[in-house]
Amino acid sequence: MVSMAMSKPPGRSVHAAGAYLCGVWILAACGDAGDNRAPAPLVMDSAGVEVVTNPAIDAVYADVVPEPILSIGTFDGAEPEIFGRIVSVALDGSGNLIVADQQAAEIRTFDAQGEHLRSFGRTGDGPGEFQALLGAWPTAEGAIVATDARGRIVRFDSTGALLTTATLIAPNGAATRPVRPAGPDLVLGRARSALPSPESGQNLEELLESLSDPVEQLVRHDLSGALIDTVATVFGQAVQASSSGGSISIMRVPLSARSAATASSTGRVAVTRGQSYEISLFDPDGNLERIVRLTDAPPVLTDAHLGSWVRNSPGGWESSDETQIEAVVSEFRNSMAVPERLPAWSSLLFADGGELWAQRYATSAAETIRWDVFGADGGFLGRVTVPASIRIQHVGNGRLTVVSSDDLGVERVEVYELG
Repeated sequence: MVSMAMSKPPGRSVHAAGAYLCGVWILAACGDAGDNRAPAPLVMDSAGVEVVTNPAIDAVYADVVPEPILSIGTFDGAEPEIFGRIVSVALDGSGNLIVADQQAAEIRTFDAQGEHLRSFGRTGDGPGEFQALLGAWPTAEGAIVATDARGRIVRFDSTGALLTTATLIAPNGAATRPVRPAGPDLVLGRARSALPSPESGQNLEELLESLSDPVEQLVRHDLSGALIDTVATVFGQAVQASSSGGSISIMRVPLSARSAATASSTGRVAVTRGQSYEISLFDPDGNLERIVRLTDAPPVLTDAHLGSWVRNSPGGWESSDETQIEAVVSEFRNSMAVPERLPAWSSLLFADGGELWAQRYATSAAETIRWDVFGADGGFLGRVTVPASIRIQHVGNGRLTVVSSDDLGVERVEVYELG
C-alpha cells in the first residue's frame, strides 16, 4: 500500500506505524536549534591534515515531522509493496526510489509518488542474480549499481536490463565485501584476510593471537572489479579465540566496537574506528584530508548492558532466569576482554548537501537513536533523534528517507520532513 500524508486510504492504513511513532518523534523536538547552537570547533593542522575538535554539547540540528509524507509497504497488498528485508534505499536524479530487498533478491523502483515502476533481479548464481544482495544505488549516467556479499558488482540500465557483472579482485587473497559506490566509477569495500589455519606454520599461541585481533582493509575497486587502492586499515570486531582438545573456537566479544565507513557520490570516504567519537575523512583520491572529533566519551559498559545483550542474542541464551543470565555475564567478565565502554558511532552517512551524519551506537533495548550531524567543514551542527524502529537511508532536500518496521515486523519505505 502506498500512501501520501495528504490522503487517508480506506482499510488498514500504513500510517498506523506513523501514528504509533508520533509520540516518540516528538521527543526529538525537545530543544531549539536556534537557541542551542554548537560552539565553534578548535581547528588545528597536523602535517597537512586538518584536525577539527568539537566540544560536546546537546545542540539540536533538526526535528523530524512526526507524520510521513510518503509511505510504501503493506502486510498483504500488491506484491511489489510487500518487503522482506530492505537493505538499501536510494534516490536517483528524478526523485525515483531504488529499493533493494535482500530476502527477495530483488531491486524495485518507485516514482516520487510511490507508484511501482519495475522490479528486477532474483536469487541465483547467474548474471543479474544475487545470493546476498547488499544494496543498489543510481549512477550519474542513469544506471544502477548493485552489490552482492560474494564480492560482485552488477550494473543494470534504468529499465532493469543487465549491463555488466564483475567480481572484485581481492588483495592478497582476502575476502572482500562491497560497501557502496564511492563516486561515479569506484566501489568501497571491506577486505578481511583469510583466517590462518593450524597448518600455516604458526605456533598455537601466535595463531590464537592473530585470530583474536582481526584486521580489515577499506579498499576501492573500479566497476570492472580491479583493485584500485587501500584507503585505510582498521581493526575488525574483537573476538576471543581459544583452543581445547585440538580444536579452536572463536566467539565475538560482546558489545565490542567495529569500524564503520561510507562514501559520497563525489568519492569522499568517511571512516570511524568505532571506539571513540572520531572520524577520518579522505578526499576522492584517497588522501586523508581531515580528522573530525567530538569531545565526548561513549557510555560505560555495565553488567546491565551485558545482561541485555545476552537476552537478545540470536540463537543464544533465551532464558529468562536472571540467575543464569548473571552467571553468563560473570563468565564474560572473567574470561573475555570485555571493553570498558560501549561502542561510539556505528554507522555513517553523507547527506546530499555534504553534511556527514554519524549514528551513535544503541543497544537492542533503546527506544530512540541519536545521529550527530557535522558540516562539510567538520564543525558539529547538532543532533537528530529518531525512533529505534527506523533506519535512515538518505538525507536530502530537507527530508529523510528511511526504512521503518512495526511491531509485526512489516517493513516500509517512508519519507519524513525535517523541521
